[in-house]
Amino acid sequence: MRLPDEFFRLLRVALSPGVSAEADLSSLASLDEACWRRIAACAKEQSVTGMLGYALESLPENTRIPDDVLYYLLSEQEITARAVRKKQAVSKAVAEYFEKKGLHPIIMKGPATAAFYPAPLMRSFGDIDLYFPGNEFREARTIASGMTGIEDAGDGSFHFNWEYVDVDVHSRYFDVHRPDKDLPAVPSPEATILMLSAHAMKHACGTGIGIRQICDVAMAFRSLEGRYDVKCVEEAFRKAGMARWQTLLSSFIINHLGIQAPLPKGKTVPDTPLLKIVEEGGNFGHHASGRKEALGKSTAKRKADTVKRFLKRLPFSLKYAPSETLRNVASLTVGNFKKKA
Repeated sequence: MRLPDEFFRLLRVALSPGVSAEADLSSLASLDEACWRRIAACAKEQSVTGMLGYALESLPENTRIPDDVLYYLLSEQEITARAVRKKQAVSKAVAEYFEKKGLHPIIMKGPATAAFYPAPLMRSFGDIDLYFPGNEFREARTIASGMTGIEDAGDGSFHFNWEYVDVDVHSRYFDVHRPDKDLPAVPSPEATILMLSAHAMKHACGTGIGIRQICDVAMAFRSLEGRYDVKCVEEAFRKAGMARWQTLLSSFIINHLGIQAPLPKGKTVPDTPLLKIVEEGGNFGHHASGRKEALGKSTAKRKADTVKRFLKRLPFSLKYAPSETLRNVASLTVGNFKKKA
C-alpha cells in the first residue's frame, strides 16, 4: 500500500514531538475521511498505530478526523502501551533469571530499542530477543531445556515461552557473516547501531521490511548521538559490506523521517528502491501478495515462499548488499548440501 505524505507527516510528529514545523501539520486539517482511513490502514500494515496515536494531540484544533479513525488510533495507542508494559516486565524477569544463573544476557531489538523513542510505550513488539556471548549460549540452552515450548530454529537460535510471550535466544548479535573481531564490541552504542541496521537489511533483502524497523535505526542514531564514534560506525559498515545499504537507509531516514543519519558515501541517494519494499509488504513483508496464505501452510511451503521472495529480491540485494548476499547464498547452499549428505 502506497504511503501518503500525510502518513509520514504524522509519523515525524510522533517521533519528534515539538520539533516539526506547524506548516508540516496545517494541511492535515483539511483532509477528507478517505485520506484519514487510508492513513489508519497504512499504520496498521506498518505496525505503527501505537505511534501515530501520540501525534494526534499535536494536530491543529480545527482538524476533522472521522470518529472511527480517531477511536481506532487512540485505542491502539492504549493497547500498545499495555502490551509493551507486560513484555517489558517479562523481558526484565527473563534476563534476571539467567543472570541469577551466572550468565550475561543482552536484550536486543524491540524491548531494547523502545527506550530510544520519545515515549517507550509507543514502540510495539512481538517477541523478546536475547543474546548470550561466547559459550554462554550453550549454557543458556541447557538452562532453558525445561522451559515451555522450547524449540530450536534453523539459524542456530532457539526459543521458548515465558508467561505467554515468545523469547528468542541468539548466539549471534549481528545478522552479517563477518568475524566478531571485525565488528564493534558488544555491548556498545556502535554495536547497537550496526545490529539494528543489519537486522533491517536482512529483512529488506528477504521477505520484506516495514517502517517500524527503520524507525528503530533512526531513533538509535538520535538517542545515541554523541555517544557513538561516527568514524567507527562507518568503518563497521564498510567491513560488514553494508556501506551501500546504509547510505540507502540513511537517505530514507533523512528524507521521510526528518532525522539525521550518517551517510557512508557522503551524500543522500534516491531511496525509491527501499520505499517500494516498505510499501509492498509492510511489517516484515507480511502484507505482500500471497504471503499471508503462505504463512498459514506447512513449514516446507512457508520456506519455499521465503526462498521465492529472496530470489525475487536478488537485484536489490546484489546492488546494496552484494558481499552479504553472496555469503547468504553460499551458506544456504552448504547447509542444504549437508542435509542431503
